[in-house]
Amino acid sequence: MSTIELKELIVSRISQIDDETILNEIFSVINSKNEQVIILSKEQQTSIKKSQIEYSKGSFTTNESLNEEMELWLKE
Repeated sequence: MSTIELKELIVSRISQIDDETILNEIFSVINSKNEQVIILSKEQQTSIKKSQIEYSKGSFTTNESLNEEMELWLKE
């Protein structure tokens, strides 16, 4: 079943429901996916800010560079 077919089936089934409680539950489930809030600790926030500063200063290693380094280690 394609995504479009699945969406159409879900819409069709929901349109047949008259129970407000069930409709509210479905709405809650659908809304919860769009409103996820992640609460970070102070340590996590600090770590992210430090990482952003390092990145903006160009202090990072690319995947390509790491892959090359690993290849050299594997050849030793």
